[in-house]
Amino acid sequence: MARNSALYFTSLALPAIAAVFLVRVTVHALGASRFGLLALAWAVAEGSGIFDFGLGRATVRFVADSTARGREGLREIVLASFFSQTAAGLVAGTLLFLFVQVLVRRVFTIPAAAIPEATAMLRVLALHLPVLFASAALRAALEGAQRFDISAGLRIPSSLAAVAVPAALASAGYSLVAIMWCLLAVRLTLALVTATLVSRTLLGGRWGVPSGWRTLREMLGYSGWVAVSTALGPLLGSFDRFSVGSVIGVTGLGYYTGAAEAANRFLLIPATAFSALLPALAATDSRGARDRALIATRAARRQLAALLFPLCLTLFAFAPDLLRVWLGPAFASNAGPALVILSVGVFFGGLAHLPLALLYGSNRPDLPAKIHVAEVMVHLPFTFLLVHTWGITGAAVAWTVRCAADLTLYEWASRRAFGACDFDVAEWTRTRRLLWAGVGLASAVAGSVWLHHGSRSGAVALVALGLAVYAAVGWARVLSQAERHAWIGILLGTRASVQ
Repeated sequence: MARNSALYFTSLALPAIAAVFLVRVTVHALGASRFGLLALAWAVAEGSGIFDFGLGRATVRFVADSTARGREGLREIVLASFFSQTAAGLVAGTLLFLFVQVLVRRVFTIPAAAIPEATAMLRVLALHLPVLFASAALRAALEGAQRFDISAGLRIPSSLAAVAVPAALASAGYSLVAIMWCLLAVRLTLALVTATLVSRTLLGGRWGVPSGWRTLREMLGYSGWVAVSTALGPLLGSFDRFSVGSVIGVTGLGYYTGAAEAANRFLLIPATAFSALLPALAATDSRGARDRALIATRAARRQLAALLFPLCLTLFAFAPDLLRVWLGPAFASNAGPALVILSVGVFFGGLAHLPLALLYGSNRPDLPAKIHVAEVMVHLPFTFLLVHTWGITGAAVAWTVRCAADLTLYEWASRRAFGACDFDVAEWTRTRRLLWAGVGLASAVAGSVWLHHGSRSGAVALVALGLAVYAAVGWARVLSQAERHAWIGILLGTRASVQ
C-alpha cells in the first residue's frame, strides 16, 4: 500500500504542479469568460461519469479478488469491463452531441457571441467520451491488479496533456475547438498504448471478446449499487459549478473554477489513499481478514489527517494571497472568500475517502449509494438557494457542507456495518499527540496572520517554524515505528514491509 500510494501520488502530483503554472497561462490567454467555457467542458466531462454504471470500481474490486485467488477469471473480467465501458462512453457521447444546443442555450448562461464556439467545443468533447471511458476501464484493471507502476506512468502524460495542451494552444491564439481536437488526438494515442500494455500484462497478449456474459452479470450485481453512486457522485461533486454557470454565468464560473482548482489540488492526497486502499482492502476481504482491514483504515485516517491539516490550514489563512500570486488580483477579490471556505471542505472531504474505500472494498457498496440518494435530495436545492443568495461564496458553502456530511455519514455507515476497531493505548496516545500538534500549528498560523501586514518576513518565519515543529512531532511522536519504516521505504523508492 505504501509503494502504490507513492506511485499513484506521483502520477497526480506532477500534473498538479504543472497545472499551478499552466492554468495561469490559460486564464491569461483566454480571459475569464472563455476560460469559463473551458471549465464548462471539464465539468461536462466529469459529469459524464454517471454513465460508468459503477463498473470502474467494480473492475478494481473484481480484478483484485481474482488476483488474490490466482488470476481466476481475470481475462473475462478485463474484457467485460473494457467493452461495456466503451459502449457506455459511446452512449454518453451520443447524448452529449445531440443535446448540445439545449445545454448552451437553455441550461447555461452563455453570451450570445460565445454560443457558436461553445457548441462546436462540446460537440468535439462528445468524441472524447468513448476514449475516456475505455482508458478508465483499462487503468482500473491495472490498479485492481496493483500494477500502479504501469497505471501511474500512463496517467502522468494524460493529465499533463489536459493542462498543457490548452495552455500552449490558447497562448498561440487557437480556438477552444482546436484545443479539443488536439486533446482528442493525444487521448486516443494514450488509449492505444494503455490497451497494448494491458494486453501484455493481464491478458497474455490475447485480445478478444468475452466468452459469455456471466462475468458481466456478476460485476453488474456488485456495481448495481455502485452505479447509483457513480451516477450521483459526479452530480454531487460538480453541481456547484453547474449552478454557478447557470445562475451567474461563465464569467462567474471562471472565477469560481480558479478557486475550486486551487482547492482540488489538495485532494490529491486522499485520492491517492483511496486508490491504494481499495484494491488492498478488496484482496484482504476476499481472505476473510476484516479486522486487518479496519486496522489499516484507522491507521491511514490518522496519517491522512496529519498530512491534510497543515495544507488546509495554510490555504484557509492565506487563500486570497495565494490566488493573487497565482491568477491575479481579480481572482483574489472575487474568489478569495470562496477558497477560504473550500479549504475547510477539502479537509472533511479528504478524510471521507477512507471510510468510503472500506465500504467498497468490503463489499458494502449499497451503503454509499443510499447516502448519495439522500444527499441529492438535499444538496441540489440547497446549492441553488445558496448560489442565488451569495453567489460563488454560496457555492463554496454548499460544497463544504456536503463534504462534512460525507465524512459523518460514511463513518456512521462503516461503524454500523463492521463495528469499530478497538483503539489500544498506543493509538489513543498518537491521536492525542496529533491533536496537540495541530493546536500548536494553528496558533503559529494565527500569529502569522496577525503579523502579515506589519512584518511579512516575520509572518513567513513563524509559519515555517510552526510547520517544522509540527513535522518533527508528527514524525517522532504521531507515527508508529512501522509507519516510519513504510514512509522511509516510499522516500527511498523501496518496498517496506510493515508488520
